[in-house]
Amino acid sequence: MTPIIAIAGIAGLVWAIVLFRYGDLVAGCLAVLLVGSVFGHAFFHLSVITADRLLIGGLIGTYIVYRRLDLADPKQIEKSDLAVFLFIAVLAFSTLTSNWRLNGGQPLATLLFFFCLPVVMYWIGRQTKLTERSVFTIFGFLAVFAVYLGLTAFAETRQLWSVVFPKYIASPAYAEFFGRGRGPFLNPVGCGLYMSAGLFGAVQWWPRLRLVGRGVIVLSASVILLGIYCTLTRSVWIGAGIGLLMIVGLSIPKSWRIPLLIAVVITGSVVVAAKSDKLNSFKRDKYVSVKDMSESVSLRPILATVAWKMFLDRPLIGCGFGQYKEYDIEYLQLVVGDLGLEKARPYHQHNVFLAMLAQMGMLGFGAWMIMLGLWTRNAWTLWSSRQAPSWARQHALLFLSLLAAYSFNGMFHDVSVISMANMLLFFVAGVCQGLVPQTRGAVDARVAATTSERRMGRAVRLST
Repeated sequence: MTPIIAIAGIAGLVWAIVLFRYGDLVAGCLAVLLVGSVFGHAFFHLSVITADRLLIGGLIGTYIVYRRLDLADPKQIEKSDLAVFLFIAVLAFSTLTSNWRLNGGQPLATLLFFFCLPVVMYWIGRQTKLTERSVFTIFGFLAVFAVYLGLTAFAETRQLWSVVFPKYIASPAYAEFFGRGRGPFLNPVGCGLYMSAGLFGAVQWWPRLRLVGRGVIVLSASVILLGIYCTLTRSVWIGAGIGLLMIVGLSIPKSWRIPLLIAVVITGSVVVAAKSDKLNSFKRDKYVSVKDMSESVSLRPILATVAWKMFLDRPLIGCGFGQYKEYDIEYLQLVVGDLGLEKARPYHQHNVFLAMLAQMGMLGFGAWMIMLGLWTRNAWTLWSSRQAPSWARQHALLFLSLLAAYSFNGMFHDVSVISMANMLLFFVAGVCQGLVPQTRGAVDARVAATTSERRMGRAVRLST
């Protein structure tokens, strides 16, 4: 009972500070991201109870109270919301109609904690009152948190354990990825994704600041970029670069975009050509050799082949969510071309798209792609609107760049089951979808003003 009281005490203290200091659902969601990232399951847990999950319970209760007191901002159900509900329904169906008790109920736990809770964050982020202050609070939180992650990642790679917090990051009990910048997520991709989001959030402050403030942004971005490098993960580097390039490219005049793109392509090609050997094989994990790292490149097509064959045998509904390792053994004895699929035996799928396709078939994969597609379309509409407030358009740009980094990393890792990755994506997406009415409101106001002017002009002409 004492551990439960301790966890509840941490959650309650954080929640009380957030509510009394800010009184804002956005601040509550950011508190969940912070506690879940730093003080989550690895920090302390009792069965499935952790501080961040208790915090989400408090967030749900607060949202209900806010709705009753008319302090939230209820919005109409949109197609993007229906796509989210459809995806989670298909995911639940796939989980519950297969062996959800596998490995102590791991598929069910993954459904609840890696997908259902992020949907809660999506919904609350979408339905809260969104203002310029709340949006820039998100930008600021992501930037500051990313600076902490960058410094922690640097300390990890230099083994400066005395300055690393929380201490479980340095624990030998978590040996995977040891020696790389993995942060409190214990995963360099999850850490890199949050640092990428922080980098994208930091640069959103640039237009609002002057010389000193911009100097702080440059310093913060440099620390974050150092942390991203310290993940020693190629997909993180490229994902962060793609997102940053999107922000810069969409913010500069159109006449500059093609020259910028050409310069980036030429520079990237030169770097890859000059450093290809080192990029394909270099020492990263403390307990993994350079040879093992170099073999990871050749492993990708093997894992892709296994997943594709699994999909072809069950194209509609897949093998069931969370059942990948139970079914891939049927294919490990095969040889396809010069690929011996036996090498894939110890590994889970390293591609989030293929993982979804193999486990849930076209039904689940289609629902997932529809959801991501509608999110992207709405965000692009918001960013392209010249009538929407600049701060709302900036958040749309943040979401587009984050989704680009998430998707690129997803081509080489199953990012959907990395701790807190979906929580971040769904929350930022929810806020973005909640801002879409800003576009319609601005357009409606412009139409109303134009109509009013026409009526006044008509009235003046008639009076004369």
